[in-house]
Order: sequence, then structure tokens, then C-alpha cells
Amino acid sequence: MFKKNIANFITLIRIFGAIALIFLEPLSLPFFIVYGVCGFSDAIDGLVARKLGIQSALGSALDSFSDLLFYGVMAAKIFPTLQRLLTPFQWVIIAVPTALHLIAYIVCLFKFGKFSAIHTYANKVLGALVYAYPFFFIGEIELLYSLYMYIGGVFALWSSVETNLIHIVAKRYDVRNKSIFLVKRNESRPLEEQE
Repeated sequence: MFKKNIANFITLIRIFGAIALIFLEPLSLPFFIVYGVCGFSDAIDGLVARKLGIQSALGSALDSFSDLLFYGVMAAKIFPTLQRLLTPFQWVIIAVPTALHLIAYIVCLFKFGKFSAIHTYANKVLGALVYAYPFFFIGEIELLYSLYMYIGGVFALWSSVETNLIHIVAKRYDVRNKSIFLVKRNESRPLEEQE
């Protein structure tokens, strides 16, 4: 029973960690310790599930929920810092891809009946970039956090557009669609071959 659910337990660590972050001072040492544990759990839960062959629809939904919760709490905690430091244009860079990602969740829910987003390669890069962003506010060096935001904004826009395109173009929900360029190939293969 434990082995079958170990990846889900790792994902639950991120959920409880996100809740703990609510009570911690933003950008403090305890905040970054819990933040690091959350990030580590995000990095390994899917890997553990794949290596042990225990991927599940529940695990995918739980992972998507924990990502939304974790990044939602993170955004709320560092919002005062962002509000103080970011320009209106930088807010647009955050708002547009965020709205497009939320639309991707809605499209997936209505089209495939799943509250999930496909973890594309671009989404994985974006997740790492977003995760690292709070570290760039240490010392509040404008050039550093602004440059990082523009680079992240390019990946954010690409990943959100690509995820929506996959959901729109695909005839079925398929976790193998790691890129828009793989949709046609994956639809010619049975779902049982999923990795």
C-alpha cells in the first residue's frame, strides 16, 4: 500500500509545505527551507511515480492541485515585494501567461473531463524558472530580478500557448504530449504505451 502511494505522499509534502509557508515570514531563512522542501518534492514525485510504475490519474490531479496551491501561496507571500519593486510592464509579463495557464486548465477540464495540465518540456523549464525567482529578490538588485523576469516571461508565454494548443488540437488527453510537435505521433499510438 505504501509503495503504491509513495509518489502521492511526496506530493502531499508539497501541499502541507505550501500551507506552512502561509505562516512564515516571506524570504526569510525558515521560508526558504520550507520552500526548498516543496521544490524538492515537486522535482521528485513524478520521477518516483515513473520509476516505480505507479503513475495514476489521482497522482496527476494531486500534482496539478499541489502546484496551484504552492505557486498560489508563493505568489501571495511575495506579492508585497513584487508590488513594491515591479513595473506595470513586468506585471503584464506575469498576468498574460498566468491567465493563459488558467485557461489551459479550464480547456482540459471541459474537453477531457480532467483537472490537469500536461507537463510539457516548456512547462518543466518554466516551473524551474518560477521556482527560482524568489531567490533573485535577495538583495533586491533590480537588474538581476528584471532580467530574470524577461527570460522567464518568454518561457511562460511559450509554455502557456503550447499547453492550450495541445489541449485544443489533441483528440484525447495524453500525458505523452510533452510538446505540440508530439501530438500527431502520440495519437497514432495506443494509450497503453504511456510512459
